[in-house]
Amino acid sequence: MKPDALNFAQNAPLQAAFRSSVVQREASVEPQPQEPAQPAAPVAMAQVVQPMPASVPLPMPRPADLRAPKPLATSRVASAPAAPVNPATPALPSAPADNRSFIEKLFGVRPASAPDAALGYASLDRGTGSIAPTSRFSPAPDLAGSGTAVYDIVAQVVVMPNGERLEAHSGLGDKMDDPRHVNVRMQGATPPGTYVITEREALFHGVRALRLTPVGGSAAIYGRDGILAHTYLLGPRGDSNGCVSFKNYDRFLQAYLRGEVKRLIVTAGRGQDLLPRLANRTGSSRRSANNS
Repeated sequence: MKPDALNFAQNAPLQAAFRSSVVQREASVEPQPQEPAQPAAPVAMAQVVQPMPASVPLPMPRPADLRAPKPLATSRVASAPAAPVNPATPALPSAPADNRSFIEKLFGVRPASAPDAALGYASLDRGTGSIAPTSRFSPAPDLAGSGTAVYDIVAQVVVMPNGERLEAHSGLGDKMDDPRHVNVRMQGATPPGTYVITEREALFHGVRALRLTPVGGSAAIYGRDGILAHTYLLGPRGDSNGCVSFKNYDRFLQAYLRGEVKRLIVTAGRGQDLLPRLANRTGSSRRSANNS
């Protein structure tokens, strides 16, 4: 039989169509190519919004004259704390240097002062030097520290460095305790001057006497020598041949042995004495007593 007679020719497309559907199914079963994963979109973080503080009224600014000074910037380098700075004070005029010697201080000699620049003339009663011709003796305040005793001929007393007063005399007969005859050898009183005290090498008429060596040698005391300090040897009045005789000599001797008295300054006393004759200590030779 012919296919046309059975009408199969019309059914052929149906078979073809049936196959195509199977092919399509098979094609649909095949895995589809995977696309690369896209990165996830960033999630935006919600920002926490702080509540706005309530408005507070600010204080009024201080006036400029009441504001504290700004602190100075400190350096990073470690340094020692600076010393406090004192306010500048006006410089006081410095006192002139006291260049007087011990003897000048002892006799109250004032240092020479500079002349007044504002004056074009000098006063008539103004001296030209620092020592007036009639300067009187005035005890220095540091006698105790220097170990110096003072013998006043007219007052007949020796003032010790500690202030103790000892009765003393010098001279013979009518010239005793009279400063007008200090230049008379063997009879006049002890000449005014400065004497260094040392112990005599041997006893003097059985007495432990002290030698009085004048500063400047015998020329400073009218050429006299052999001046000593001892007890009463020529009678109860205290006469001597120019030495200083003590009524209580042992007190003077013990003060010397203890180192409390080292020198003796002799003055006429009672406003009669001028400055004693003094020689420069340096280069002066001391003569030993030959007649004692």
